[in-house]
Amino acid sequence: MNVPVLLRRELRDAVRRYWFLVNASLFAIAGILLMVFGQPDAMLLGARGHARSLAGLMQLAMVFVPLMAIVPSVVAIAGERESGTLDYLLAQPLTRTDVYLGKWAGVCSATALSVLVGFGLVGVAAAARGVPSSPVVALLACTILLAVTFVSIGLWISARTPSRSRATSLGMTVWILLAGLGSLGVMTAFVQWGLPAWLLQAWSILNPVEAYRLAGIVLLDRETTALGPVGAGLLNRAGPGGVIGLSAISLIAWAALALALGLRSFAAADVRGGRVER
Repeated sequence: MNVPVLLRRELRDAVRRYWFLVNASLFAIAGILLMVFGQPDAMLLGARGHARSLAGLMQLAMVFVPLMAIVPSVVAIAGERESGTLDYLLAQPLTRTDVYLGKWAGVCSATALSVLVGFGLVGVAAAARGVPSSPVVALLACTILLAVTFVSIGLWISARTPSRSRATSLGMTVWILLAGLGSLGVMTAFVQWGLPAWLLQAWSILNPVEAYRLAGIVLLDRETTALGPVGAGLLNRAGPGGVIGLSAISLIAWAALALALGLRSFAAADVRGGRVER
């Protein structure tokens, strides 16, 4: 048994679970509704009705996709530790790195496939209404990167916690904090404290959910009213390419750092017998 075998195992198990079908179905239905009922003459982001639909899909993905990624990843290790099946995996001729990377790749693949199914159906509906494929594909790439970021965070949490319930609680807390503390959520505090605008702009890039929003809006269009004052200032400072590049770097850095920390935690911990001791 090696990493590709573990990847297939995790992907097969994920597809068989209810969360995969529920996530893909809900995401697809919501996206199709946004696309079908979007007014063709409505103006948003300087484009026609499809921009409103895609922007609505992006707003949905900002909240829904991190949750899609967090839920299965936080229990990927903690759940098997609690049930005792992790002992069986560790008894195989595998390194802990193999086990961790296999689980990470499997959950990433399952979550990305769920997003892909949803976006694929949305793309069909969009093509039927004459929407160009390029903005759909660009938004899909950003959304998959957001999903991988939160899978990495969730699996790191799972590697550090002894039980499914504790891992789930921590994962939900992280999701609420990152999804809730966008630029609008902290803008009032920054103004009250008299902090410079560049700090709020930096927070917008460092927060993976907010970085995804900024990149998505710039990819769809560069209308500063949709970006908000923080995004508009960042756009003036860095330019469209700079905003997209910084946002991508932020998401990749979150994913890479969480993956590295998760590998370190899993390698150092005594995870047998339902314990996590260091």
